[in-house]
Amino acid sequence: MFRVLFALHLCISLPVLALEKAQGVVYCHGKTVLEYRPVNPEKDGTASDVDLTVNGKTFRFMTAYSWFGANQAAPKGFKFAILGEKQFDPLLVFDGYLVDANKNKYIKCN
Repeated sequence: MFRVLFALHLCISLPVLALEKAQGVVYCHGKTVLEYRPVNPEKDGTASDVDLTVNGKTFRFMTAYSWFGANQAAPKGFKFAILGEKQFDPLLVFDGYLVDANKNKYIKCN
C-alpha cells in the first residue's frame, strides 16, 4: 500500500517540479530570440543597465531613456534604447516589440 501511495505522489508531483519560474517576455525574429532584464531598476522602473540575452547568451549593456535627436519627438510606444553592439546598437524597446539597428522587428513569442 505504501508503494502505491508513493507512486501516486510521484505521478502527481513530478509535473509540478518540472515547471520553471516565468522568465519574462521573450521576443523573436526569425531564428533570433531576445530577452532583456533591467539591472536594479529604480522605483519608476528605469535602470541604467540591462542584461540582454541573445539566443541563450547574456550580455550587460547600458540604456538610454531619451529619444535620439533633439528636434524629433519619440515615436509612439517608445520606452527606452539598449545600447548594445553591432546589430543591437541600438536595440529600441517599444510597448510590445523591439527594433534592432537593422530595422528588424522582434515580437513577443512566449
